[in-house]
Formats: sequence, structure tokens, C-alpha cells
Amino acid sequence: MPKRGTDCLTILPTYRCTAACSNCCFGSHPWVEGRIPQSEILRYIREAAQFQTLSLVVFSGGECFLLEEDLIEAVALATRLGLATRCVTNGFWATSERTAMRKLEPLLDAGLSEINFSTGDNHSEYVSLDNILYGSYAAKKLGIGIAVMIELTDTRKVTRETLLQHPLHQRFFGTNRELNEFIVESPWIAMDEAATNVEYDPAHYLNKNNVHTKSGCSSILSTIVATPQRELFSCCGITSQQIPEVKLGSLDQHSILDMYEDASNDFIKMWLAVDGPEKIVAWASQFDSSIEWENRFAHQCETCQFMFHDAKVKKVVREYYKDVIHDVLLKYSMLRPSAPS
Repeated sequence: MPKRGTDCLTILPTYRCTAACSNCCFGSHPWVEGRIPQSEILRYIREAAQFQTLSLVVFSGGECFLLEEDLIEAVALATRLGLATRCVTNGFWATSERTAMRKLEPLLDAGLSEINFSTGDNHSEYVSLDNILYGSYAAKKLGIGIAVMIELTDTRKVTRETLLQHPLHQRFFGTNRELNEFIVESPWIAMDEAATNVEYDPAHYLNKNNVHTKSGCSSILSTIVATPQRELFSCCGITSQQIPEVKLGSLDQHSILDMYEDASNDFIKMWLAVDGPEKIVAWASQFDSSIEWENRFAHQCETCQFMFHDAKVKKVVREYYKDVIHDVLLKYSMLRPSAPS
């Protein structure tokens, strides 16, 4: 079995979703056709389980709960292989406490470890906040781990406090703000140039005063992603579909292990894991002061997309990467040591 490898396999079985959020990173909506055949989903899990380092399988989308019985079977296989599992969902199915319990009980029996709910101004146009709280409460009662991801923009209406002050939170969790520790607020990215409604508090923007606080990308090479097009990507980043360099190849033509082995020798991917795109872009600007990066990006994936697309950044990296190569390789060897034999 490979001694160095990924920690997480994320499967996007379909881009079909019950919601049609604007700026969805995958363009998901109810009319998207197609999904990964169940036999292939199960194959991907078995292949990835050959990595000694693999510990988690994530089912996302699109909306993974549209797989119904197939989702339960896939979770059960991962569990039998000794892997933790997570489902990422908008919670459309959690229309009441009873319905949410009925939906989650078979997944609990299959071994589901955690469920992540996505919500915010965009999601809540299609799925009520009630669903998020019904689903969270059902998961808590069953002992399934919970996380709630809220879209972060400057003018949003749905916030952490919105959930904590919701009547259903008071009913299910009381006044002790129990759900608070499970809530994560993350910037909602404008995925196309026509999107003008995504703005942030100035404190969230990247600049020279806060770039030192940024860390390496925890997803690159640590998470591999199987898409509905049956392609493998080297990260689960929101902008990964817009970055050809993180696509590893066709799952119909190559094995997961072979594609990962090739990717793990890519210096840029190692550099992203060690320093992150923010520090790489800031480093490049020291050689070319005309690189415009400050106060433009609030999310690491936005910065990564800029890093791969901006001609000036790419030119500096090509010309000067040797200045940092030894330092990066040393840090990477300590960041991702080989698994024990």
C-alpha cells in the first residue's frame, strides 16, 4: 500500500441540486443531468482506501442526498473499510424533526460520522433555516457530528446569530448557544464577472497587513475529488473547476493511485500546501510591484485562482521559484511525512 497519500476522498456524485443558488461554484440546480454510476462510486472508495493515509470519505455535490439508497450503500462501504464519512447537504429533506430522524437513521446504521449543512442568504431562498435546525437536532440526538456552513458577505441577512436566535434553536438547544461551536462562516465567492452582489467587510480582504496570518492550503494533495464528469482533482477548492492545473485526469483512464503519484511530485502543489496562495502571490509582488493583489480577495480559493491565472504572477514564479525550492521541499517533507510501514 502507498506510504504517502491523501487524507480525504471527496465524491461529487452529481451536480444536480434541489436549490439553484446564484454563484454556485459548480453551477448546480435542479435541472442538471447526470451522476457517477454507483458501481464507479464504490470503486473509487475501494481504490482510495489503498492509501494508508486515507481516513475520510466525503459525499457532497450538488446534493448528495438525491442518491437516496445509493448514498447509504456508499457510506456503509467506507465504514467497512475503516473510514470516517461526512455528507454535505443543503438539508432539503429535513422538513420536520420526525422526517429528519427517518432520513438520518439508515445513514447512522451505515456508519455516518458527520453531516455538514450549507446555508446563508442564497441557500435559504430554497431551503428554510428550519430545515437546518431540524436536521442538526436530529443528528445531535443520533450522535452524528454536526457542522453548519454559513455564506459570508457584507450585506447578508443570515448570520451565526440568526441561527442561534431562531425559535427552533431555542426549542432544541435551549439558550446556551450550543450550536455556536459547530457554525463556520465562510466568504461566498463571485464565480463569474457578472456577479456584483458579493462584497465583504474590509477586514476580510487580503493585504500586506494580514498576509502573514495566512497558512498553507489544507486541501491541496490532502483531499482528492471525484467529479460527476469522472475526473479527479487534487483539491476540494471552490474555484478548482476554473483551475486546469489542479485536474489530475480521467478516472476512466487512470487509477487514483497513479494520478496522485504524479501530482505529488508537482512543486507548485507542494508550495501551495506549505505556504498557501496568499503568501505566494505576496512573494511574487516583491519581484513585480505591478501585481495587483491587495484588498481584492477574501477567500483563499479566490487568491489561488488569481495565482494560476495572472500572467505576471506566473512569470515571476517561473523565473524565481528556484530561490525557494529547497525551503519549500523541506517544509513539505515535515508537513506530510510518509506513513509508517
